Amino acid sequence: MKRTLSALMLSGALLCALSVPALAAEPAAPQTDTSLTQEETLPDSVLYYGTVTEVIRDEDGTVSRLALSSERYGDYVMNLSADTVWVDAGKRTASDPSDLEAGEAVYVFHSPVSTRSLPPQSAAYAVVRNMPQDMGCPMYHEVEAVTEQDGRLTITTDNGGLLLHVNEETQCVDYATGKAVDLSQLKAGGRVMAWYDMVMESYPGQAVPHCLMVLPEVEEQAGEETQPEQPDEAAKLADGTALSIVLEGDMVLPMKGSYENGAAMVPVAAAAQALGYEVTYTPGKDGAPALVTVESDTFQVNLKIGQEQIVGVTKIEDAVGMTSPMQYGAAPRIEAPGTTWAPAQLFEMLGRTVTLDGDTLSIQ
Repeated sequence: MKRTLSALMLSGALLCALSVPALAAEPAAPQTDTSLTQEETLPDSVLYYGTVTEVIRDEDGTVSRLALSSERYGDYVMNLSADTVWVDAGKRTASDPSDLEAGEAVYVFHSPVSTRSLPPQSAAYAVVRNMPQDMGCPMYHEVEAVTEQDGRLTITTDNGGLLLHVNEETQCVDYATGKAVDLSQLKAGGRVMAWYDMVMESYPGQAVPHCLMVLPEVEEQAGEETQPEQPDEAAKLADGTALSIVLEGDMVLPMKGSYENGAAMVPVAAAAQALGYEVTYTPGKDGAPALVTVESDTFQVNLKIGQEQIVGVTKIEDAVGMTSPMQYGAAPRIEAPGTTWAPAQLFEMLGRTVTLDGDTLSIQ
């Protein structure tokens, strides 16, 4: 029986020019507040431009992934879903992806979170095709607020960093129908594609689109990460089953893991330090939970004791970017004499592959 715990490896956040470390094996000396990472909000999306090298389709013939190549951004794999929109920039309409072939140049707005695989993979939000040479790419935006004053509609987006002012000259169309649409029903949480020529150099930035396309709502709102679906064979392991832990193919960890309620739990410090990561323990205070961090040179996983959500933080030069929280079926906990236990998938957030073959847990 072999089970891949999760296919998703969250990792570094890629920023684009167009948009704007613990398991307490034994708790370390208490850290000061400065040990806590300052978190900055990631952009709504990142823009990639490249040429399609392969179109991957599922059993139904639906395009499910795009392999892309770019001199500027390198090779990439974009994972598509039912929420991915296809936009014809020249016609300002929805585009049919059925005729997409290798060799076509496309613009892709994708998640700022990508895997550390080669090539990296990310979730695509919008694929833009048919880009006229004399116009700029329409931009993908998530709507944070909509206000109206003096007959003018203002859309706040980009984490408050951009205001889109809509006036009577702005063409507003619906993605699904292509027909004119009344923006009065546009609410926070929506998505739009916006065609505009320039952004005023102010903060927040301001732009007046000459066309807005209202996109369909996503099936699952951003940030609502759910526990990965468990394969049927997972049920064959009984709760409390001891797991042998093999690291990097040939290193057997002296400590055993444990299978608990569908989650493979590992002694965090022992596993992380054997893999070369730095582990830090920060006691909780003033009602806040204790924090255990597992850190590489470029990425950090934050484990709040007693809280099931696990957050990854990518270091970007002197700043950091926070990934979406993930849930793996169990909350990190500390057991005497001071061993932190957490789901093994935390190492996937650091770019590792985690698999379970019978009662053997492998972290590559």
